[in-house]
Amino acid sequence: MANQQQNTAFYLKYRPQSLDEIIGQTSVKKILLSAFGQQRLAHAYLFVGPRGTGKTSTARILAKMVNCESLESSDKSLEGQKSRFSTLATSHYPCNKCSICLSITDGSNLDLIEIDAASNRGIEDIRFLRENIKLSPSGAGKRVYIIDEVHMLTTEAFNALLKTLEEPPGHALFILATTEVSKIPQTILSRVQRLDFKLATQAELLEALNKVVKTEKIDIDEEGLKSIVKKADGSFRDGIKFLDQVSSIGGKITSQLIAENLKFSQFDDLLDTLSSLASKDIKKSLLNLLNQLQEGFDAKELLFSYMEQMRNLMFIKNGLGEALVKPHLIEEKYQNLIKLAEQFTSQDLIRNLDILQNALSKLKFTSIPSLPLELAVVEICADSPSSILESPPSIIDHPSSNSDSSDLSKIKEKWTYICETIRPYNFSLEALLRSISIKEVTDTLVLIEAPYSFHQRILEAPKNRDLLESILSDILGRKIKISAVLGSRPQRKEDIANIEVAADDEIIRAAAEIFNSDSVN
Repeated sequence: MANQQQNTAFYLKYRPQSLDEIIGQTSVKKILLSAFGQQRLAHAYLFVGPRGTGKTSTARILAKMVNCESLESSDKSLEGQKSRFSTLATSHYPCNKCSICLSITDGSNLDLIEIDAASNRGIEDIRFLRENIKLSPSGAGKRVYIIDEVHMLTTEAFNALLKTLEEPPGHALFILATTEVSKIPQTILSRVQRLDFKLATQAELLEALNKVVKTEKIDIDEEGLKSIVKKADGSFRDGIKFLDQVSSIGGKITSQLIAENLKFSQFDDLLDTLSSLASKDIKKSLLNLLNQLQEGFDAKELLFSYMEQMRNLMFIKNGLGEALVKPHLIEEKYQNLIKLAEQFTSQDLIRNLDILQNALSKLKFTSIPSLPLELAVVEICADSPSSILESPPSIIDHPSSNSDSSDLSKIKEKWTYICETIRPYNFSLEALLRSISIKEVTDTLVLIEAPYSFHQRILEAPKNRDLLESILSDILGRKIKISAVLGSRPQRKEDIANIEVAADDEIIRAAAEIFNSDSVN
């Protein structure tokens, strides 16, 4: 048994078993202890907060508190019971020694029902819960239902859960946990008591991990432990997992050893990429993106991360940072975001989020997972808005003598149709068309102006050219050829450097091939 305990993963071995072992969360613990001591616990709680802040652990501890055999007392009077609860609420409680506490700890208690809504999100699971909720507890005082990641439930499942929360039996206690409270229906929120969990401070994490280090006799220097605390991002669960991982290496553990063996948070890389996007540095932005992908980050998750931080920046720009952003980040990260927000205008952020949202919608159609995100990065760094309708072709305002203005108007009117027609054949070409303008229209030719040589190459790829020529010929009622030219635009020093270097970059060559190009010469 001792050997089994010795080999247990740290995050299980040191999982909090009483409220006083939960790191931080002073307000949550105070509310629960007060309600318990006064026998005024709610019938349903919603635990809200970032991952790894102790929500599930607190739910299990609460299940022990309401069922611990230490509750039993020979004095059955009302005053006697109140005195008993009040005493327990101020002591080291639950006992974690009785059969009920031990069965909850090892997961064998039949009166503790845990549902992971991320994998059991359907109405049948909630219906099963409703059908069994009327059953009395098999041995404990209350039957406790913990629904983790409750925001993942379907609408039908939420409706079924609502009926259960409206008329709960006295022996039932519901504890819902979520990292995304915005996805919880208001009808559910109105029937639960909400408790907010916050990320632990670096000082709190350092103190907690130091206790584990001393107990396990781990040889780690102070800077090494601080590195783990920084990587944990306020999550005790992550911090202790990282400590467990590096402790298996053996020998003296230093910050350098940790850097070599642990992949650190992508937050700093994200900030660096967002900063390069703010300065319209295409080459640096693309290289940062490719580096993150090469490190193993999934393109879709990376896109979500960009959107999340852009959204945070938008909240900060509009005075909502303290309320909507700060509670979910450690102080250092929040201050970094405040500085980064100064590099963007609100219009920049709105436009960038729209571009990223469009890229997200295209992910499921591509055979190259990173391509929509790469195109989005290029588009964000472009000087002008991406839509041809938002930035109409210069020919409309200044038609050349060789241009047919009626044909030009017809193309403009049909531009949405053109894009939608192309999308099923080549969604990437459709996305690229958002950044071009029509330079000239003659009897046989449509001259397209592209902002970058990369776009020009794509448009001139045989398959792409044939497709676009076919659609334009149908619209104008005659055989049309297209030609792409590189547009003249105000050049900045950084643009010149970026484009010249990027022209022969393998990233650009690979992207050109993706667009069905037979040659990139």
